[in-house]
Amino acid sequence: MRTKKLLTLVVLMVLVNLLIIPYGCKHKEETTATVVPKMYAWVVGNKDSTGYALILRTTDGGETWQRQGEGSAALQGIDLYGVAAADTNIVFAAGSHNAVLKTLDGGKNWIRIAGLPSLAATEFASVSVAGTENVWISGGNGVVLNSKNGGITWTLFDKNFFHNSLMQGIHAVNAQTVYVVGGFPVGRDYRGFIGHTADGGQTWDSVVLENNYNRNEWIGVKSSDVNNIVVYGGKSHYAVSTDGGLTWKNDSVLGSGGGGGGADINCLTMLDAQTWWGAFDYDAIYITTNGGALWTKQVSAGPPGMWLFGIDYFDRNHAIICAPSSSSLTGKIITTSDGGTTWRLTYSARTWLNKVSSVKSLYTNPLIIR
Repeated sequence: MRTKKLLTLVVLMVLVNLLIIPYGCKHKEETTATVVPKMYAWVVGNKDSTGYALILRTTDGGETWQRQGEGSAALQGIDLYGVAAADTNIVFAAGSHNAVLKTLDGGKNWIRIAGLPSLAATEFASVSVAGTENVWISGGNGVVLNSKNGGITWTLFDKNFFHNSLMQGIHAVNAQTVYVVGGFPVGRDYRGFIGHTADGGQTWDSVVLENNYNRNEWIGVKSSDVNNIVVYGGKSHYAVSTDGGLTWKNDSVLGSGGGGGGADINCLTMLDAQTWWGAFDYDAIYITTNGGALWTKQVSAGPPGMWLFGIDYFDRNHAIICAPSSSSLTGKIITTSDGGTTWRLTYSARTWLNKVSSVKSLYTNPLIIR
């Protein structure tokens, strides 16, 4: 009896092992963890028929877009002209009626920042960030603002220095070095203005360009680093510095179209000191890979007759442009994934779209073991 029981136990153990081992091997599956970029961007625009400013977000480089903030009191009755993403969660936007907005959760919730200095009705035109807490805003009536604590308190700088006029562009190279550009009326014309601080706004200087080049009204300013800065604006004119603003070279993009000498450069983004992408009036896109020595025109997409107002990039292949129509209350977003060889329409809006800000986050696909 004992031998029979032992034999039976051995047979049962063998059968169990035969069942367990193949089952375990069949489901032992490993996948290597991979790091892939997630490409976030926000586009802001005017209010549409809903009465709320338009905010759109993409997490896939512009292939798909989701509206944010519709129905939020923070967005009601305003237009948004500027946006700056500090990271994938913290984004600032600004626009009409002294409106400055902020999100801490990637746009799920937008709040209207209180505590701004008492201002007459001002349209904020541009936003720039140096990190997540240092925020710079410029706009009409010579208004230039800075917050070093994410919008809790603000410093308003001397409006007289900025000629009490529209400062269309602001760019924080870092927390200390900031450029502000715009224009002010002189008779029937506008004259360009460039302001600069190297100490976080404690002192300001104006930049005077040779050959009276500030006769051109300036729209914006960008940099690739502290040394390489480009100021750009009316009739395809721009000025570039490669030594941190000590000297400037005046230039323009020839043949960009438009009456009176060229299309306005409405926005420009710098991948590095040599490679810049520009969004122009008349649906014109230009890129230079040699610091402005030669510009190549790229073919736009979607409805024609648009002013290309905003451009930003993720890398040398991926970029996004947003635009309002020159003849109707419509807008579009176009994207490229091949360095601008082809552009594609990815969103059409029933209102103007004004600016875009992008940020790339590294996402790790997890290691799966079964």
